Amino acid sequence: MSRTYISVLALVVLFLLMGILAPLARADTPFPLPAPQTAVLQDEPVDTETPTSPGDSFFNGISAIFASLGVYVVTMFTMAIGTEIVVDIFKGILGKPLGLKSQPNARKTLDDYKAFLPGQLESLGVSAEAKLKIEKQIAQLKKLLEPAFTAEAVVNHLREKEFTAALAAVGLENIGDDQINQVKEITQTQLANVVDQIDTTTTLGKAVQVALKRSDLVEKANKAIDRLARQATAVTAEQVYKATAILVTGEVADGVTAWARAYFTSLQEESYEVAKTMYDNQLEPQIKAFGLPENLEKKIIGQFEEYLANLQTYRGTDVYLESLNRFLAELETQRDEVRSWFGQMWRAFVNWFKRLLIRAPKIQNPKLAPKTYDPKIKDSTEAAAKLVSLERYDKELEGKRIRRTRFISVIIGIFLAYMLQIDSADLLQDLFPTDASFLHLTILSADFFGRLGLGIRELTAGIILTGLAASAGSGFWHDQLSRLQSIKKGVDQAQAALQPIIIQTQNAGEQ
Repeated sequence: MSRTYISVLALVVLFLLMGILAPLARADTPFPLPAPQTAVLQDEPVDTETPTSPGDSFFNGISAIFASLGVYVVTMFTMAIGTEIVVDIFKGILGKPLGLKSQPNARKTLDDYKAFLPGQLESLGVSAEAKLKIEKQIAQLKKLLEPAFTAEAVVNHLREKEFTAALAAVGLENIGDDQINQVKEITQTQLANVVDQIDTTTTLGKAVQVALKRSDLVEKANKAIDRLARQATAVTAEQVYKATAILVTGEVADGVTAWARAYFTSLQEESYEVAKTMYDNQLEPQIKAFGLPENLEKKIIGQFEEYLANLQTYRGTDVYLESLNRFLAELETQRDEVRSWFGQMWRAFVNWFKRLLIRAPKIQNPKLAPKTYDPKIKDSTEAAAKLVSLERYDKELEGKRIRRTRFISVIIGIFLAYMLQIDSADLLQDLFPTDASFLHLTILSADFFGRLGLGIRELTAGIILTGLAASAGSGFWHDQLSRLQSIKKGVDQAQAALQPIIIQTQNAGEQ
């Protein structure tokens, strides 16, 4: 037999049982109730023919209260089981249109299937740390490379002896305006030679040449020489050379830094294997063939090797991240399959209305843009934030489903209570004063239902209370029954302990 058939059969049995209990619950007097009450909660029968003392009357009253509560709890427990069975059948029939079926939880499902993914979730944290190191290295690249370029380490075929000899030819003792002009001409010629001698067949050479031409190096050198002439009465060839060399090496540093930064950024987009091959076959040979000083060459190569090490750690989670994204996409597909049809229609209508509003020239609020949830994790650095978003998204979906299920349970519980006429006012009438009538309040009269062709029954506050109580679930009422039995047991123990004192008091009163 299928689960639905079993549920229907159990429901019929419960209806019959509640149909038997309902007339007893609606009886006008409480006298027919002691037998089932005693069977449920009372350990020892009460001898009604034996004269009772005030103490016995007190405990008898307590027992009667427990008996009434016991009947009520058992009835609600039975009603709750019936409500759950009907809700279960209702889920099978209309669960998908109304979105009553449970949806897979992303984090829990990920924990269940993590053994099938090629990696671990924790590795994303290590990858994110490596990515941040890469970005920090790119940002600090200029600061890291500039100290390696000094006036003593002239680069790009700038010959110290030739440049110094050319300046010494004009004589720099007691330099005057004419000599300064000659120095400027020589400096311009040498700087032009420096730029022209750069090997532009490589990307590094092109980057340095562009940096030198863009910086207006000649004008800067002329200003530096003028400044030297104003600051000193005698200017030597070495001073002019040093000032010029500082300018040249600074611009070369900017060119090399820009070249390294461009390749750092491009390598970041590649896999580690591709990046390593590109570095070994293209970048490292250019660095070694450019003619850089040895210490500068080692520094740049060291930067690239450190960069590749961080890239290897960062890219090591690419396969895992791709598998994880496929997993999350499939999970979202399964959610869509069990999502409420009405909810999807409402979301489509809201998105259509937002698109209609945002077309208006005066309404350009970004919040009106239609939103579609995307579970994809684009980068390891956003994995933690995305997982938090997924967990919040899961809770929102599950919260909506629970609220819908509870509402259906309340409606079904009230319907069953109305059809069986199980009224909490009748079941609890012994616990309230005789003039208490709030549970007998009529919500819908019998005439109203008569016009609808539903008979002459009326809907009271007590029936609604029964339906609400039944929707609490069988587990809740099972716990209440266990607590009630525990309290009843404690009262019986207290009565047994006080019985000798009660007997002594009665004997003293008779004497």
